[in-house]
Amino acid sequence: MSVLHGMVLFWLAIFPLPATIINHISCICRNFLWSGNISGNKSVMVASKTVCLPKHEGGLGLVDIKARNISYLAELLWNNHLKTDSLWIQWVHHFYLRNQSVWNAGFKKSSSPLWKSILFRKDQLVQECGGHSQVISLMQNWQNNANSYTANAFEHLRPKGTPVSWS
Repeated sequence: MSVLHGMVLFWLAIFPLPATIINHISCICRNFLWSGNISGNKSVMVASKTVCLPKHEGGLGLVDIKARNISYLAELLWNNHLKTDSLWIQWVHHFYLRNQSVWNAGFKKSSSPLWKSILFRKDQLVQECGGHSQVISLMQNWQNNANSYTANAFEHLRPKGTPVSWS
């Protein structure tokens, strides 16, 4: 793994990337893919949402940065639910949660962007699944599956395509 790739994964894992940053990174990747130059502006042959699909769905298997970032935020949500023993989780429980469940937590104006993003993703998952108990079941499946938690979360959260026979 290259140093640059490792740095991108690090930042994706600890910060909610704004849409403008995700779009800029995607633009650099797209330019490099189609022109071999990160600043080149060549017309695109295939939409990036298709390129980021797995090969068995007709894509090239490139990582969807937005879905990867959301999967890491989902893992932080899960860690807060489990109350894993880390200094950051203990701080969150002391400063933000104050003896309440992460599922009942809301954010204040003074909340950090990371905490706001975690709670925003929580609300999206609750709405998508129909309640927080369903989200907990889904996340338990992500944890108990053979792959890593973030790999299972990414698989659930990434855009899906139709399987192709020629892959």
